[in-house]
Amino acid sequence: MAAVASEDEGVPLTEAEEELVQRAWDLIAAALERDPKDLALENRLVEDLGCDDVALANISSALEMELDVDGVYEDIEDWETVDDVLESVLYYAEADDSDADTPTTA
Repeated sequence: MAAVASEDEGVPLTEAEEELVQRAWDLIAAALERDPKDLALENRLVEDLGCDDVALANISSALEMELDVDGVYEDIEDWETVDDVLESVLYYAEADDSDADTPTTA
């Protein structure tokens, strides 16, 4: 698997982010019934991989449930490539982590 855009922009991924990306990559491949080695970041979801709305919803659901990351579904309309999906996962995982670090008052 190649690097996601964040790493291309000079911001290296942490070990936890790399693990998250790998798990997401595997889930995307499983949802599309493809070998993970056959995916590339630049693969276009609709044109190259044949995704329709149902496939995108299935990918989103699998990512949210298996990775315990909320909000990924909201980006479906903006996804064009595999990289876009991975960027969504990283964004919402970071948002979830920030929420978990915020103290609550009772």
